[in-house]
Amino acid sequence: MTLRTVSKVRLLHSASRQNARLVNSHLSISPDLPVTAPPPPPKPVPSSPSYTRVPRPPGLSGPTRREKDGIHAPAQAATPEAAHKAGKTTWTDDGGKGRGPLAGDRAAAQTSQQGSDELASAVALDLFLLRTLSQLEERAQVGRGQEGAMLQPPVQKDWATLQTLLQQQREREGEVVEGTALEYEPTPPPSRRIRLDGRAGLEDGAVAGQEEQDGVVVVAHVMGGRDTRVSICSGFAIGRTQDGEGQMILTCAHTLASMAKFVPPASDIPSATFVLASSGHVYTVSSLVSSLSESDLLLLRLSPAPINPSALPVRPLRPLPINPYPSPTSTAISVHRYLNPLSRLRRKLQKLPEREWFEGEVREYRDPIGRTAEVGTYDTLQSMMISCTPTPGSSGGPVVDRETGSVVGVTRGSTHKYGDRQQFGLATPAERIYDMFPLPGFKTSAQRQAEAEERRRNDKGVEEAQQRSK
Repeated sequence: MTLRTVSKVRLLHSASRQNARLVNSHLSISPDLPVTAPPPPPKPVPSSPSYTRVPRPPGLSGPTRREKDGIHAPAQAATPEAAHKAGKTTWTDDGGKGRGPLAGDRAAAQTSQQGSDELASAVALDLFLLRTLSQLEERAQVGRGQEGAMLQPPVQKDWATLQTLLQQQREREGEVVEGTALEYEPTPPPSRRIRLDGRAGLEDGAVAGQEEQDGVVVVAHVMGGRDTRVSICSGFAIGRTQDGEGQMILTCAHTLASMAKFVPPASDIPSATFVLASSGHVYTVSSLVSSLSESDLLLLRLSPAPINPSALPVRPLRPLPINPYPSPTSTAISVHRYLNPLSRLRRKLQKLPEREWFEGEVREYRDPIGRTAEVGTYDTLQSMMISCTPTPGSSGGPVVDRETGSVVGVTRGSTHKYGDRQQFGLATPAERIYDMFPLPGFKTSAQRQAEAEERRRNDKGVEEAQQRSK
């Protein structure tokens, strides 16, 4: 007996001359087609007797007002900061375990209030930066202000405008910092490790560096005039500087580049870049040292002294330890989260940590053309994919290895992996930072020639002194 398989072919067109009909005929509005009434709605099913709804007192508002027939929803935080240590809250109407409907309303009201506070803090920060820029320009034109004034800049203008910084970004692309070497610190001592418990400063038991303050800062590019613009990101101090020079701040390059379309090349519109320290001091940026646009890195030079007085003494920023070796995948990391500096007092009153960190892990590395790169090979590690998603304003902040306490990356943003619905964080590996600095222990030909010339002059001076003594 022979079995024969009959294949059914579904045609994409029909040769019969018939009127076209919709798949759902009851939705048709053609006059020559019959109209079918839609199916009746399902009858409501009474709730279980064990899940009895407790009467809600009148006048309440919030999520419980929207609940009907035993349908409940978890509390959703309006802002990422409001979700700090909040977890998932379920409203229950049975008065049993849980927080209950009244507690749910209070949680929703608190979340809404925190969202309003964050919006008010963001607006207040923009106004503060624009006012600072206006006063800075006015003081520079009139002269040094009186004692006790809010801003006391020097008579001459010693900060760089956004036009100058954008021009220096193009001119100093890929430039190596001369005379400054960045140390290798893959496993820093306790006095150098970054604190990840939410408090600024050093780890417990560390004694060195008490005269320094936290090195993580807020970088703000501000443009005045009629069409005001403010672009905020994070950054941190790196490297040691010589006496009389301002410290160097590493941040992301895309925030400054985003201001290029708003800043005219030749214009008298006031603009500046401010750096806000944790002590409350505000610094201006005097110059752009180097830029790596492909790696989204920017190196800025601060003014030697802050422009505003503060109750706290002026202390230098503590440079963060940089790990030149890429962390393997699945390494536990912490990503710095941006917090509005004007909300510091409110956070202290609410007993919240001064800083917040996202916990995650390293997922994978990518090369310059987007292919997967492996650690320990000759692959170029251009970007680093992390499991946690940074919030706006966190770009330029440090990505820290939780075990060693050193910086292993710089936050860039977030992205979606192809074929995956999950959102990932994007960072630049810390080894790309060393492209801005000369290799430790190595000297260029010009440096060796200058040192040889200096030795010859010293030897000649010693010989002349000996001849005069004879």
